Amino acid sequence: MRTTLRQIEAFLWTAKLGSIHAAAEHLNFSQPAISSRIKELEAALNVQLFTRKNQRVQLTHEGRDAVTLAERVLSAAQDFERMGRLGPPLEGVLRLGSDESTAMVALSEILRQLKRRHPRLVVEITIDVGSVLREKLRKREIDVALHTYASSAAHVVDQLLGWVDFAWFAASEMQLPDAPFTPKVAAQLPLVTNSPPSTLNSIVHQWLRSANVEFEGINSCNSLSLMLRLVREGHAIAVLPLPVLREHLASGELRCLPASPPIPNIAYYASYVAGEDDQGTSIVVETARNVLIDKRFFVRLPDGELLPPI
Repeated sequence: MRTTLRQIEAFLWTAKLGSIHAAAEHLNFSQPAISSRIKELEAALNVQLFTRKNQRVQLTHEGRDAVTLAERVLSAAQDFERMGRLGPPLEGVLRLGSDESTAMVALSEILRQLKRRHPRLVVEITIDVGSVLREKLRKREIDVALHTYASSAAHVVDQLLGWVDFAWFAASEMQLPDAPFTPKVAAQLPLVTNSPPSTLNSIVHQWLRSANVEFEGINSCNSLSLMLRLVREGHAIAVLPLPVLREHLASGELRCLPASPPIPNIAYYASYVAGEDDQGTSIVVETARNVLIDKRFFVRLPDGELLPPI
């Protein structure tokens, strides 16, 4: 019986993650499939690679030696795949995910720069909340995501690009209590936010709970642009990312509510599947980062540098 790359991959990720269940989740296969491949590999090598106890596995002495060899084999296999990729690193299809705030502020410019430098690139765009983009990355359904929702998958890299400023906003003509804007005041007003799980939903509920306020009357909406329209027309108030609202603030159409406590800055990431066309991925991430900085999307960079608003 010959060994296969799928058997070696199942073994290596089980060794790294410590259980067949975790390896199955990571590789998006069933647990029986992963278990079967490991047993086939052990039979082919005529060695026991793991000792098993309950749902956990532990490497044997032979298994520890096999990890190094497995890493070499899979690394060599990736090198062979790269040999077959002709042309510039960004030929072919890029499956790009983005949250709606990025799409509204910067995605058009990101695509323009990528297409100008790599005209043979084909882009498939997915716009959704960060939790959905994270799941699509986990399942390898997209290649890169621009969002505020860090992943927990072992095969996904989250590269911090900066922090984004969020705040409470209302229509300038909306009548509000003449008092500090606190969670208790907010709970008396019409609120709207994204459905859970989402960054906006988490921000709103954590802010309310900071004053022990539990408010169940929050309206939900899955569209950031519609939420913005509801706020502009005075139907509700909402926590929204500042970069999306600068023009509306400058025109006097909207006003920022000085919240107490203030809304914290939110970390923003470029997330991608590790080890797949690293050169192409780095070009996409760097292009997105530069455009977002030019658009003053971030209030602060990873090195601590503060960016002035436009």
